[in-house]
Amino acid sequence: MEELCQPSLDGRGGPIDPIAIQATTFGLKNDMIQQVQNLCPFRGPGDDDQTSILEKFLHVHQSMKVNGVSDDALRLHLFPYSLQDRAAEWFDRLPRNSINSFDQMAKIFLGKYFPPSMVTKLRNDITNFRQRPDESLFEAWERYKLSIDRCPNHNMLPVTQIDTFYNGLTLRHRDTINAATGGTFMKMAPRSVAYLISL
Repeated sequence: MEELCQPSLDGRGGPIDPIAIQATTFGLKNDMIQQVQNLCPFRGPGDDDQTSILEKFLHVHQSMKVNGVSDDALRLHLFPYSLQDRAAEWFDRLPRNSINSFDQMAKIFLGKYFPPSMVTKLRNDITNFRQRPDESLFEAWERYKLSIDRCPNHNMLPVTQIDTFYNGLTLRHRDTINAATGGTFMKMAPRSVAYLISL
């Protein structure tokens, strides 16, 4: 009985499967860990930036290289340091040695924190855009762009995005845009329209 009640390391360890690394010595440097923790922290549901955490992480990771360590292995070792609070607790509860690539980690992460229902909600925020009565044209454009950024897989062509934004504006601001373009708004290239609106 006493042996059964003793703590053991059996079955313990992280969810990342040990990865073969060619480097003779490898350890994450403190500055790498701090960069990830400071520049792309993720706390879990309700975090304002949950849709772009992977993008931020990959951007930060681009500046990090270790001889003899693949990008995939480095990403796998660093990613858990971006997770905090509830997200870190979730990660620690994943099955031991169940993750063996960063792509797999990303799929598991997105499945947990970016489910299809969230994609639907974010797409609806884009397609049902309406300018608020107290919003300037610039403020409306910034809010609309933010909703697009939060849903990286919105699958909307730039021309559709501009059209949706334009149709969601108040009549006064649509008239302003039409006057600024000499009535040729619908004939302009999306990039030119975006530039004009952001002025």
